[in-house]
Amino acid sequence: MRLSWVHSCAVVFMLCGPTAAQSLPELRLDTYPPVSREPIARAWGEARGHPDDPARLGRLGMLLQAWEQWTAAADAYTRARTLERRFDWNYLGAVVAARLARHAEAAALLREAVALSPSSTPARPKLADALLESGALDDAEREYTSALADPLAAPHAHYGLGRILAVRGQHSAATAQFDEAVRLYPEFGAAWYGLGLAQRNLARLDEARESMLRAQQYGARWPGVDDPLLARVNSLRTDADARTERGVQLERRGDIQGAIREHEAALAEDPRFAQAHVNLIRLYGRQRDWGQAEAHYREAVRLEAPGTDAYYNYGVTLLLQERDGDAAVAFQRVVFVNPQSAGAWNSLGQIAERRGRLDEALARYRTAVEWAPADTGIRFNLGRLLIATRRYPEAIAQFEILAGGTGPEQPRYVFGLATAWVLSGDLDKGRRLALDARALAAARGQSDLVAAIDRDLARLPGGGAP
Repeated sequence: MRLSWVHSCAVVFMLCGPTAAQSLPELRLDTYPPVSREPIARAWGEARGHPDDPARLGRLGMLLQAWEQWTAAADAYTRARTLERRFDWNYLGAVVAARLARHAEAAALLREAVALSPSSTPARPKLADALLESGALDDAEREYTSALADPLAAPHAHYGLGRILAVRGQHSAATAQFDEAVRLYPEFGAAWYGLGLAQRNLARLDEARESMLRAQQYGARWPGVDDPLLARVNSLRTDADARTERGVQLERRGDIQGAIREHEAALAEDPRFAQAHVNLIRLYGRQRDWGQAEAHYREAVRLEAPGTDAYYNYGVTLLLQERDGDAAVAFQRVVFVNPQSAGAWNSLGQIAERRGRLDEALARYRTAVEWAPADTGIRFNLGRLLIATRRYPEAIAQFEILAGGTGPEQPRYVFGLATAWVLSGDLDKGRRLALDARALAAARGQSDLVAAIDRDLARLPGGGAP
């Protein structure tokens, strides 16, 4: 009887191999995902055949890590480190140790990694994280403070310092660090959550509620730092799930062409992988390749992709083509299935507004804000339309919520609040707020907004900006 390739390898491994190979992890390949077995078995065979080759041992560890076989990966990296003092095996071993909640071990490995490569941007914040998780707060504080000098690591470092200050009960100081983290990276979900907890401890409950809503909105979004070594690990997986996830990460970094390549590669692996078709509707829409977006929408529907994302993404591409009627049908289908889809309600509001049906648009925007109160873009649409329909007190309430936040859009939101006060009749308050908005815009280098504010100020009694 002919044995499968994997089972043949297993027989060979049982019959041969130097004594040193016994320190390698014993792998139960039959318990692994089927698509992972052949590449792992091949790397395992290479490592057992050359047990003193750290490169082969390291590659085995990388494959095991890529497939989330954490304990076996840790064993492979340990063996590689006994043979070679190298950044890669310390750093990757530390990442795996952290996943296994072995934080003191991770910290020790990362100290060695940083010593071997002091310029590594991702290693130092990870060292600080490991020290924090292992309870070495003073050491962690020093590492986070050191990482502040690297602009790419600074949001992470401010977040870490905020966590340390919160643990020490210094909630005002923690708030300042979390504020800086979200200023540098406004979609930092974990930092918004930390900020909300600190504000709650200071009895600033309205602010805490807003921060928690932002944390819910942004979820697991984290300031990305290029990590070439982990990227190499992730690239070892070529299954449709992994390629699609890499595509999503590339899209978040603004690399739409790269995201499309990964999604198309996922479909080459598995043409029936519906989520890749769903995502490609959006990606090709962003490229304004309407034919490809349409083709992937049809395929997603044929494959009965779960949820409503296929219809929502298709609706967005139709909006971009100004096919408002067809887009409305798509978004109505979304809200029929999922009445809590704030994005679909917001899009229906935009369609109604473009058609001049302002009361309908206002109702759609209100519903959208109800389901996504932390979405500043949707709340801005509501505030803007409240001004357009002369509901100034309501507009002021919406823009006060927006103006209290941070991030690059804050000057625009403060200017919106100023406009609402001016139109409501309080010119002095509106002028003061407009000057505040101008100062914020100037500090952020937003020259077009500064010019727009100057034009509006010039029309007020008393003239323009000083």
